[in-house]
Amino acid sequence: MNRALRLALLSSILALVLGAAGASGTWKGSFDFNGTSVPLTFNLKVAGDGVTGTVEGLPTTPAEVHDGKVEGDAVTFWVTTDYQGETYKLVYKGKVSGDQIQFTFGTEDGSWGAEITAKKES
Repeated sequence: MNRALRLALLSSILALVLGAAGASGTWKGSFDFNGTSVPLTFNLKVAGDGVTGTVEGLPTTPAEVHDGKVEGDAVTFWVTTDYQGETYKLVYKGKVSGDQIQFTFGTEDGSWGAEITAKKES
């Protein structure tokens, strides 16, 4: 295997490992809900390709992370929360980039959604 190919392969592996490991920690951001800024805190822990943790700031708080996964710089999971007497499954899809995660999230059926940029706490 030539040197350039080995370096490219090593860089790809390193990017996958660091992207996944980089999702661990406490992340804070806010999103707009009907004209009101709603702050959220993501407490995430990565082990292998799995993610566990909680989301704080939703009506049901803390909301436990379910089926969390990392693949490269992508983070996905879902939580449940109650709103006006109904229970909703919110699906999160994020992309880790340095000290922030850009999430799109919303109801499982797609009837509502939002975006949030969460910044990593030191």
